[in-house]
Amino acid sequence: MVHYIDCLDIHTPDMGNANGIEPAKRKAYGTGRFYKENVVKPDCLKDVPKRYSRYGITPEIFRRGLKNVPKPTVILVTSMMTYWYPGVFQVIDIVKDIYPEVPVVLGGIYATLCYSHASEYSKADYIIRGEGEPETLKLVGELTGNRFEYPIPGDGLDSLPYPAFDLMPNLDYVCILTSRGCPFSCTYCASHIVYKGFRRRDPICVADEIQFWRERYGVKEFAFYDDALMVEAEKNIEIILKEVLKRKILCNFHTPNGIHIRFMTKELCGLMYEAGFKTIRLGLETSDVKRQRSTGNKTTNEEFKKTVLNLKEAGFPPDKIGVYILIGLPGQKPEELEETIRFVLETGAKPILAEYSPIPQTALWGDAVEESRFDIAREPLFHNNSLVPFRSKHFSLETYSQLKQMARQAG
Repeated sequence: MVHYIDCLDIHTPDMGNANGIEPAKRKAYGTGRFYKENVVKPDCLKDVPKRYSRYGITPEIFRRGLKNVPKPTVILVTSMMTYWYPGVFQVIDIVKDIYPEVPVVLGGIYATLCYSHASEYSKADYIIRGEGEPETLKLVGELTGNRFEYPIPGDGLDSLPYPAFDLMPNLDYVCILTSRGCPFSCTYCASHIVYKGFRRRDPICVADEIQFWRERYGVKEFAFYDDALMVEAEKNIEIILKEVLKRKILCNFHTPNGIHIRFMTKELCGLMYEAGFKTIRLGLETSDVKRQRSTGNKTTNEEFKKTVLNLKEAGFPPDKIGVYILIGLPGQKPEELEETIRFVLETGAKPILAEYSPIPQTALWGDAVEESRFDIAREPLFHNNSLVPFRSKHFSLETYSQLKQMARQAG
């Protein structure tokens, strides 16, 4: 028996009675804000003029949730962002306080990219890096005395079961992965570190999964979190969407992770509109040609303009075409951001500033370590993207705020 506690669950009943908590809010398509509580800042952030907050359920509610399930044989903990590690540590402390003899296994993005930090400070009994299915299943089998028969990713991604979203009591949306990894190696991205190589699922199997969640659980919102969803579209996303239309699966699709511009043909954009795409996020990052080439060469300005035109002709309103622009890259200056924002506006699309977060092991990591005012090499809290105006010598808080306002007014 597996039990799951989602520390970001906005549907947790007891949270409505918690004091000093900003309420969770949900908008269209299941987006919105999590519960938020201002807490004491860590010492290393004392000089940063920003509030420090904890998102999700309170430690007390987590304790109660843990005590309400049968005593576990093993506890698995995961986390996405490297700078979320204080929450990971608190979870492990609570777990060990309640069940001191139960082994704790830590995995996920933080454990993968900051393995040494996690090994030294997390107090987890076991730490697993990268794609964890084979190692985790083997370890849990050894710890529990059970034998697991699930095939491993080496046998193909479709050999794995669907993610256990059914363990969530309220399923507002489902995240879909049609692949792992990325054929590109952008200097600011860790996809090729977290996932070795680029592998795809059978697009028919992906359509089957969408149909499963729609029909079995009534899920209408689906967010693609691939790093390369549009690459070789005719072999992947086009087949998926044609199956969705053929099977008359009524749902909405979203791309919060950003999609590659280069592959957005007129035919593909039309198919996306017909199939129900609602949230479009394009990964432009910058209009500076030199930086485009040096960071990965994944698109050009001409390709971007053509893609926006294709999307508009397909029926997408210009203000719904969101364009990610990276701010705070090593060596980047405000003038580059201003020019990129203006460039996006000229196409009628909506600029969205995405603060750069320095990621260990990426090609830009060395430059980020050298330029940052903080000791990002030793303290993952300094990876937080909200620290851009305090981390980069090129961005004062005033300049950063002006750029954000420029993008917001444009949108």
